Parts: sequence; C-alpha cells; structure tokens
Amino acid sequence: MNRTLLISRLDLQADVDKKRKIFFTIGGINTPEVTNRLIKVLHSFDFIDTNEIVFKYNGIELNIVIQQVPAIIKKLCEEDISIYEVYQPYNPE
Repeated sequence: MNRTLLISRLDLQADVDKKRKIFFTIGGINTPEVTNRLIKVLHSFDFIDTNEIVFKYNGIELNIVIQQVPAIIKKLCEEDISIYEVYQPYNPE
C-alpha cells in the first residue's frame, strides 16, 4: 500500500512572522548519539522553544518561522547530523 504525504510549499514571502510546524527527517535519530547531539544543537538556538520540539521516530517537528530553516540546516550540517528532507506538512485551513 502506498502512503501519501501531502506537503505545503514553503513561501518565504508570506506571513514572515507566523510560526509553522516544519518537519526535519533526520538520519540515525534512533541512536542515542545522534539524539543527544540533536538536542544539544536545538538548545543552542534562542528562537526555538524547547516546549515546541516534537521528536518522532524518523525526525523532529519544530514550530518556527520559515526564515529560520536555513540557520537550522546550517548548524545541523556543521554538527554532522544527516538531514534527508525538510517540509511543512499540509494542513487545510
């Protein structure tokens, strides 16, 4: 059975101050080493509220403004954390 995932296009010009749920698929998140490094990196950002971080079996969901995505990706790459995809799950409004 195919599983369908609907995603929303990230529009950097729309609602620049509106927080959105952005999902990052992370390689090796099921290992304590990667999870601990990920927690350390996420806590280093002053714009990420630790209460708005959701760990899932294959990644993390952050409630952030879209303009913060590049800074997060850059820091994760610097810490040698594998990112497979970044997207905003579709939420009909």
